[in-house]
Amino acid sequence: MSEHDGYRVRRSALRSQAAVYGAHKLDVTEIRDILREAFDRDRRALGGDEYGAELEKQMPAIEEGIFTALKNYIDDLDGVSSGLHRSQGNYGEADRA
Repeated sequence: MSEHDGYRVRRSALRSQAAVYGAHKLDVTEIRDILREAFDRDRRALGGDEYGAELEKQMPAIEEGIFTALKNYIDDLDGVSSGLHRSQGNYGEADRA
């Protein structure tokens, strides 16, 4: 355990939580890819009636919203994981100083 400026930190906890966030990022990325395949596969299966035609017009905006949100979430997970890794390294350097 490290203590700096009144903070107590377990570097092993930072490292393990970075791995948790990294694994979650991989899981969400895989889910995003599966969802993209489903949209690509089923895009034209909306039906030939007026409801299907209307939904087909709206689908590009719906898809963009979904995949933009997923990208932002994946980026956030990556940022947290990277930040935890950096913090773990910074505390390690401080301990060696």
